[in-house]
Amino acid sequence: MDTLIRDDGTLPYGYHHNPVGELNFLDFDLRTAFGSRRSSLYKRVKFNRFNFVGFMADEFLAGVAVVDLGLIKNGFAYHFDRKTGVLTETSVLTPFRATIRPTPDTPMSRINTSSLALTISETGVDCRTDTFSLKAEFTAPHPAPLRVASRTGYRGWTYTDKRSPVSVKGTFSVNGTTTEIASPHVLALTDWSAGYMRRNTFWSWASSAAVLADGRPFGMNLAAGVNETGFTENMIWIDGAPVHIGPVHFDYRDNDTTTPWRITSMDGIIDLTFTPEGHREEKVNALVMGSLFTQLCGSFTGTVTPPGADPVPVTNAPGFCEDHFARW
Repeated sequence: MDTLIRDDGTLPYGYHHNPVGELNFLDFDLRTAFGSRRSSLYKRVKFNRFNFVGFMADEFLAGVAVVDLGLIKNGFAYHFDRKTGVLTETSVLTPFRATIRPTPDTPMSRINTSSLALTISETGVDCRTDTFSLKAEFTAPHPAPLRVASRTGYRGWTYTDKRSPVSVKGTFSVNGTTTEIASPHVLALTDWSAGYMRRNTFWSWASSAAVLADGRPFGMNLAAGVNETGFTENMIWIDGAPVHIGPVHFDYRDNDTTTPWRITSMDGIIDLTFTPEGHREEKVNALVMGSLFTQLCGSFTGTVTPPGADPVPVTNAPGFCEDHFARW
């Protein structure tokens, strides 16, 4: 299997157009700011991993995730009914019972507790909670993935693999009511991210998977605060064709994220307004770790203008925005 980290303990920063194989993070030559080598135990504990899949349709938005922060694991699953505004969710913290294999192109992420059993794989999602269940298969065609590695802080790095829109088929059961799901009515997006991140990290994030008014599939991933050193993780996909986006500005109220967000890019490609409809949040303030996390469900309206092309209208495209602060 190919590996991301080279024999000399470094990694190739930038965009990767081919699968990277294994993120052999223990082979990375991680050091302190003043050059002392970090131990294998330190590298194992400080390596963060996330695997998220979002589902969106006119009637609902849903998200599932497995998170591995070394000393603590987290899993969540939720369903937001866009007609009633009802959020059904399950979230667990555990020191064990969760794994994320460091192979972003062939993911296998699991968490298994009494209240949440979730598996995210290369082929789909299988999730069970006390209040809902989801079985979804990823179907062809798949969009060209965004794969990027960038420096983070003085000695760290972040790698991410994002894909949108992803076609799916399967079933969703919420409070005893089962619904068949299939694309293009229901679309998904995937996010696999990992790395040695800043001690205090924040990011703003926006994503969507939708069908434009002219029938073309549309995907989007935008972020600020992470993956910004030399490269960005900003991309849109129109009819499967990826378009790289420059730095993005998120204009929203820090103390009231439920008001509309304005999202624009320096290169003029992105000009969108996100209107929140509901949200889920978590606040954890422990001695050495902390997290302030708000993920909003809603829709995007505005324009995207690929280089050399006319503006493309985006109208009520379902998706997510996120405001996140973490102390690892």
